[in-house]
Amino acid sequence: MFQRIRAKLYQWRKGLLIPPTVAGLIIATGLTGILQPLELLFFDQFFRWRSPEGIDPRILIVTIDESDIATLKQWPLSDSVLAQLIQTIKSENPRVIGLNIFRDFPISPGEEKLNHLFSTTPNLIGIEQIIGQKIEPPTKLSQLDQVGFSDLVVDNDGKIRRDLVSLISDQQKQKLSFSMMLALTYLEKEGITPELGNSDKDEIIIGKAQLFPLTKNSGNYINLDYGGYQILLNYRGKKDSFQTLSLLDVLNQNYPKNLFNDRLVLIGVIADSIDTDLLTPFHGSKTTSGTIIQANTTSQILSAALDNRPLIKVWSEPLEWLWILTWTSLGMGMTYYLLNKNIFPYNSFIKYGLFLINNVFLGFGIVSSSYLLFVQGWWIPTVTPLTATLIVSVFSIIDRWKYLATFDPLTQIPNRLYFDNILEQTWLLNNLYRGQMALILCDVDHFKQYNDTYGHPAGDTCLYQVAQCLRIAIRRTDFVARYGGEEFAIILPNTGREEASQVAQRILEEVRNLRIEHQTSLTSNYVTLSCGVASLCISGQGSTKILIEQADKALYQAKKLGRNQVKIYESFLLEA
Repeated sequence: MFQRIRAKLYQWRKGLLIPPTVAGLIIATGLTGILQPLELLFFDQFFRWRSPEGIDPRILIVTIDESDIATLKQWPLSDSVLAQLIQTIKSENPRVIGLNIFRDFPISPGEEKLNHLFSTTPNLIGIEQIIGQKIEPPTKLSQLDQVGFSDLVVDNDGKIRRDLVSLISDQQKQKLSFSMMLALTYLEKEGITPELGNSDKDEIIIGKAQLFPLTKNSGNYINLDYGGYQILLNYRGKKDSFQTLSLLDVLNQNYPKNLFNDRLVLIGVIADSIDTDLLTPFHGSKTTSGTIIQANTTSQILSAALDNRPLIKVWSEPLEWLWILTWTSLGMGMTYYLLNKNIFPYNSFIKYGLFLINNVFLGFGIVSSSYLLFVQGWWIPTVTPLTATLIVSVFSIIDRWKYLATFDPLTQIPNRLYFDNILEQTWLLNNLYRGQMALILCDVDHFKQYNDTYGHPAGDTCLYQVAQCLRIAIRRTDFVARYGGEEFAIILPNTGREEASQVAQRILEEVRNLRIEHQTSLTSNYVTLSCGVASLCISGQGSTKILIEQADKALYQAKKLGRNQVKIYESFLLEA
């Protein structure tokens, strides 16, 4: 039982060791950040592949575009125009108004009117900028604590993939983002307020939404600047994912009745001439208005809290590593199966064509699985398992070529060519230390009669069983190979004749224990071996040729004296 388990472990040693080794190396490579840009490309592509979700019915964007600015012939808007805009919207009973326009100083005329409106509109939220060059919020709104910061976090490639929910200001005061202020103000009417969840993970619960902050190596980010409370931004979409109304249409009251009623109204600039455009996952180079991004950040909180729309989360590192290891193991297993299975054995072109198809299939499996999980709100490694799977597949085919060149396909142990190379290498290595080296030559007794009696297929099975038995019976430092026909050879480095004889005796015993029936044998009712042992003290004299000749003579003597026995070269010379 133990020997069978040992044999299986030996047979699958590469399958057990190589996948975790390759996966570990790729994971370590990924931790350097080399693969992060590629992972982010897949992150972006998943957004582009995802089906449109439709318009968010809770949000209405009042846009200020080029035509509005050209018609009004002013920018920034005067306080009077801005006050008229807000008053018109306020009169339509929106649930919350978000003013995504900086107002750190008055723009005449209309300052007094605008300040009065700020003071008397409790559901109006303004903005400030607190990272880098600070831009103060409107004084009245700041005094009423109706301000959120509009700062966005930008990745190294200039794209917005994260939402900064809150941070601690220079005055050690916690501040909420503009989008979070809008969302929480909207949710107050639903009786929803933020609650603390799992304190160990800094979880925040808002209705049905569970928020977890990003950390240094969250998901596929490496050495992330994770200051404040950041989450991944699950975009709803581009501008067409939100209902919009132009500034002039509002001022002219050119809109349907009750359009604003109980909705979140976001006022912002989308004009190309105003530098508010940023890159998003939807386009490689085409920019998106900051107002549209703010609409997305607000929408994701509302949709998650009220509709249980998934926020994008990441797995723990151990779970990501297991994901990578699973695909790596699957990749190696499928490749080995295709290369070692006798499918189209006489057509290597078809076999290696299947190898390519297999890798395409695995790649598709990884990407599609990652995408499906992304749709469910999980961002997991894609490039890392793809890379690891490709590497083990290439390694498998190279190893297969090496195996075919060095191993006997029938017995699955090294062939004569490999044996000759190892014998010379072992001789040279032992010669450096002036040590001893032994060789055992084994021959299956009466094997011709076995083939004649049971047929060549049974003979092949017999040779395979004997070869595997030899491999298990020898020591870890020994080397067994098929020497030719029914003959096997074992190289024993740093071994004298007595110790080599003990190994040979153990081999004979193990083969007997196989109890392979052999009714036409002249020696036993079961398959047996004859072994010849030779050992040389390497001292600059002698050669591998002499060692082989001595072992061969010892084997001849063992067969001459009745087979099923071990003979040592020195001992049979004394008997001759």
